[in-house]
Amino acid sequence: MLRDTPAVAGLVGNLWDGRTLSAYLDQEYGVALGVRQCQRLFRQFGFRLRKPRGLVAKADPESQAAHKKTQQHGGKSGY
Repeated sequence: MLRDTPAVAGLVGNLWDGRTLSAYLDQEYGVALGVRQCQRLFRQFGFRLRKPRGLVAKADPESQAAHKKTQQHGGKSGY
């Protein structure tokens, strides 16, 4: 289940974290584990912490693409 998103399990969120795992275990199995214990389980299972990227509300995608670090710019690079 952890390979899918929490939405597949009927929970809110795009990424699993200690809070969502705790809620899932309580909902599905009636097992009450704390958030910190669920974070330890992730580490024991070999998962790493992923944080979602923030998005600017009403941002122009073309303007954002123009300022990405990986985009090539004309002229001298300075390196």
